[in-house]
Amino acid sequence: METVSIRIPASPEYLHVVRLVTSGLAARVGFTLDDIEDLKIGVDELAAYLTGPQGRDGALEIRFSVGDDHIEIHGAARVGTPQAMRTDLTEMSRMILETVADSAVLTEDDLGPCFRLVKRRGA
Repeated sequence: METVSIRIPASPEYLHVVRLVTSGLAARVGFTLDDIEDLKIGVDELAAYLTGPQGRDGALEIRFSVGDDHIEIHGAARVGTPQAMRTDLTEMSRMILETVADSAVLTEDDLGPCFRLVKRRGA
């Protein structure tokens, strides 16, 4: 398994970088175009919870673990000052994620909100 990590400002304007890395890694594993689009939708949905609509002071740390037939993505908000962040998914987000990912969860660790998304090739 290979690991790729990126760190971007916690701003919606940088989420395209996460989508770009996601699609490149998924193509490398042999995901179909539909699977790649699903994965981009899922990671965008979860990362948007961490940035919020206006962005936050701090960074998003995204780690991609790439296997032979799957990608697991961990994202974490690392913001300097405590900020109110939603850590529960809306019903609509839950439905989207159930459709595009094998598993997806928004949680919180000791340092703040984070997510985990898994997508298998051909699933």
